[in-house]
Parts: sequence; C-alpha cells; structure tokens
Amino acid sequence: MKIWLKYLIATIVGVAAGFIIPMGDGNVIDAVAVITMNIGRYALLPLVFFSVAIAAFELHEERRLHRVWLRTVGYSIATVFALSLVGLAGAFIFSPGRIPLSTEATTSVGTVPAVLGVLASVITPDALSTLSAFDFLLPAAIFASILGLAFAFDKAATKPVVALFDSLSRILWQINSFFVEVLPIPLIIAAAARTATMVRTPRLAVFGPLFAAIGIETAFVVLALLPLAIWLIDRKANPYKTLFALTAPAIAAAISGHTYVQAGAAAKHLKESLGVRRRSGAVSLPLALAFGRSGTAMVTATAFVAILNSYSNLGLGSSALLWMMATVPATALLLGAAPGAGPIVALTTLCASYGRGFESGYILLAPAALPLAMIAAFIDAICSACIVSAVASIEGYVQVKELRHFI
Repeated sequence: MKIWLKYLIATIVGVAAGFIIPMGDGNVIDAVAVITMNIGRYALLPLVFFSVAIAAFELHEERRLHRVWLRTVGYSIATVFALSLVGLAGAFIFSPGRIPLSTEATTSVGTVPAVLGVLASVITPDALSTLSAFDFLLPAAIFASILGLAFAFDKAATKPVVALFDSLSRILWQINSFFVEVLPIPLIIAAAARTATMVRTPRLAVFGPLFAAIGIETAFVVLALLPLAIWLIDRKANPYKTLFALTAPAIAAAISGHTYVQAGAAAKHLKESLGVRRRSGAVSLPLALAFGRSGTAMVTATAFVAILNSYSNLGLGSSALLWMMATVPATALLLGAAPGAGPIVALTTLCASYGRGFESGYILLAPAALPLAMIAAFIDAICSACIVSAVASIEGYVQVKELRHFI
C-alpha cells in the first residue's frame, strides 16, 4: 500500500474515533498524541547531521554548495513574502468578518524568538551543543556543512571519516524509513486527539468566515500558485505530479501541526518519489524548514486583519498595510527557530508590536489556535518540499521517476 494511502486511512480512522469515542477532558489523549507523534522526527536530527556533512562535501567538490544554499534560502524567503501578500489580499477579498469579542481572561501563548536569540542558538560557544537542539535543525545543519567543507582539506586523511559519515547517513536513512512506515499508528491517535479537542471547543463555529477565507487561500496556493511556480521553473515537469508526491508529508503536517513531524516523510518522498538526490536534498531540506514558514505567514496575515477588523470599524490605512507587509514575513521567518509554534504565537507578537490597544487582540483567536496551526503546517510542508525539489531540478540533481513508482 502506498504511504499516502496509509496516512489518509489512519487520519480518517482517527477523526472518526475523535467523534465517537469519549475522550474525557482530553489531557491524557493529547499527551499521548504528542509523545507518539515524536516518532515522525525520532531520527531526524542525526539523519540531518550526517547527511548534510557528506552532501556538503560532495557539493563542495562540484563547486555548487553555495548555489544550493543561496537558491534554497532565497526561494524560501521569497515564498514567505509571496504568501504573506496572499494572506493579506485574501483577508480583504473574502472578508473573514468580525469575530465576537471574548470575555476570556488574557493568557500567554508564547512569543516569537528574538533575533539575537536565534543568532545565539546558531552561533553557539560549543559546536557540539547543536547536536542536542532537536527543536531547531539549522545550527546542526550549519555545523555539518562546516564539517563537510573540512573533509576536503586533505582527502587522504579524511577518507575514513567521509566513509563513516556516508555509512551512518545510509543507516539513519533506513531508520527514518522505518519510522515513516509506522507513522500511521501515531496519526490515528493524533487525529483522534485533534478532533476531540476541536469538538470540545464551543466557540469554534464563530470562526467560520475566517476558516472559509483561509480555505480559499489554501486552495489557490496549492492548486494554482504553486503549480504555476513549479511549471515556470521546469516547463517539462507536471506540477500536479510533484504535489501528489507530497501528499503523505502534507497529511502528517496537517494532523500534527508541527513543522518537523512531517520532515522525515518529506525527505523520503523527495528522494524516492521525486528523485531528488541526497547531495541536494540533504542540504536544502533543513534550510527550507528553517526559512520556509510561508503557510504560517499566510494564515497569520489573514488572522491579524480579522483581529483588527473585530476591534475597529475604521478599516486599515496604507501605513498599517505597509507595516503588516514588512512585519508578518519577518515574524514568520523568526518562527523557523520554533517549529512547533503556530500562527497564534506570531499573532501574539504582532499584537504586542502593533500596540494601539490591540496588545491582547490575539485572545480572540485562542480557541482557533489548533486548526489555524494545522492549516499553516499543511502549507508549510508542501511549500518547503517544493522548494527542495525546485532547487534540485535547477541544479540537475533529480532522477525523474514514473508515477507508478512513487512510494
């Protein structure tokens, strides 16, 4: 059975269980769901470290490492800005409506990592400490890239280490593949927990217009904008074939609401369905995950406009729009250091930065935090994987595979 079909069946079973089986207050099932979903990224950090090191060495030998880095980061940032504009445009075109003011007490849901904090986690006093940063892959990827470059200084001396890293990369690939195959079981638990949580949320219905606007934006991005971008990059490629190959990681991302849970499945499908070679995919994937929170940017932009409209009938001036066009993408880029954080965290920071009495505005969307995070993670997963595939295609690191051979 194809992996995407396993994930889809697991999701349907989990959603049905969430409706039918009593979950009580849900705390236990939510905790179990979080633990089980960690299976999706169990081998991710060591896989990234050893694979990036050997891939960086190979790319350096071909004088293409800097090109892969720059293309991946550039495409990721451009996608974040583009989808921020889609989110803002969608908020005005489809009008998410006014959200009834809540009487709930203001609660803290976390903030976006500070710029200096992100830099401190990337440039650490001890390079080995990056190997324990499970919630931020970029520092480990940078350390691994430096190691890969160092492998080239004396090939005779480094040959045994290169062989060791290559072997460990392949071993960890098999471990990751095993966890990708068994992920449907955690997906059932997670889908049941997510469904039960949303069923227990009484005010969720008031966000119907907001969800409708974001749903239309999502359909536009997945069915029109991304296919157009893929086609412009490679006129011979079928963009919908590329998107179909990413069905499984997209499902895992939507259910988990976490950027990294789907990353192992994305890596496997990029290589075994889309034919992306290791030397390109291994380097690009952690960069795209760190800089490619485009779905989060889109959802945050639309939700923030909904918050402002709910508090005021005056509309938004040009200065507010320009502020959002700059601040929303910047906030989404910083969230690359917090893969488990969703749009509600970005909204907390945006409301505090905007001020003018909106500091607690994010509380309006607190009941909708989970579905917003799920939608954002869904788009994040598809966009980041498409970026990895596009960079590999441009650099000639793709071995085209037929649809019937997709995993």
